[in-house]
Amino acid sequence: MSQINILEKDCNSNSAGFMNHCPHGYRVLDYVPVGICIFDKNYQVIFWNKCLSQWSDVEPSDIVGKNIIKRFSTLNSPGFKERVDYVFRGGPPVLFSSQLHRNTIPCTLSDGSYMIQKTVISSMPSYIKPDENFALMAIENATELSRKVSEYRTLRNQAMDEVKLRKKTEEELRETNKKLIEHQEIKMNEERLKVLLEMSGATAHELNQPLMTLLGTIELMSMTQDIPEEILKYINNIEKSARRIASIVSKIQQIRHYQTKKYLNDVSIIDFNQTSSDID
Repeated sequence: MSQINILEKDCNSNSAGFMNHCPHGYRVLDYVPVGICIFDKNYQVIFWNKCLSQWSDVEPSDIVGKNIIKRFSTLNSPGFKERVDYVFRGGPPVLFSSQLHRNTIPCTLSDGSYMIQKTVISSMPSYIKPDENFALMAIENATELSRKVSEYRTLRNQAMDEVKLRKKTEEELRETNKKLIEHQEIKMNEERLKVLLEMSGATAHELNQPLMTLLGTIELMSMTQDIPEEILKYINNIEKSARRIASIVSKIQQIRHYQTKKYLNDVSIIDFNQTSSDID
């Protein structure tokens, strides 16, 4: 009987004392909260600890001495064998992350979903042939961690969406406030113009009557005979001022759009020279 067959017989003859017959005291691996499987270069299982047995619902007696790749299709891929063969040649441990390899050994959780696993396979000395190595596969339950990572990503994405929404809302609010201020300025200018037009109309009406009287009187005075040259000069100056007043009154009557200019003590007054009779 071959050495491996003797090992299989010893390991399966007594389920409670399996590790008592295995060298190197592998039995201690039954007490770690990590799934442990040891297999040789032919992928025959040498050891299957209690934790992995509970997770996978596969007893050691059902798997020890059998080809692990033939038993679990999840391992039957060139990528898996290529990386593990490198371990058998004494290479460094290989990691199968929970993000790329969801489960190495299918294990069903209480809610019916599959366990998400993080798996590390490392080389260890063989007790059968000193010049050969076994592969020790350590499987960690990363389901809760993956869920937390997923929840974190969801919360992060939600936070980013909320920040984007807040920025968009703030931008819309600024734009709305800007339009509101512009609208208020337009309304205020319209109200100012309305008041100005009402006042200018009333002012022009009130000024026109005494102004016409003044101009008529000046014209009569100019027609008087034998007016001294000095008095006639004064009369002409009065007429010029009166006609200037008449021109200003005419501008007041035609106001439709206006501009202001600075006067004394930072007071703004209407610039009649920039006043337009048409709306810009």
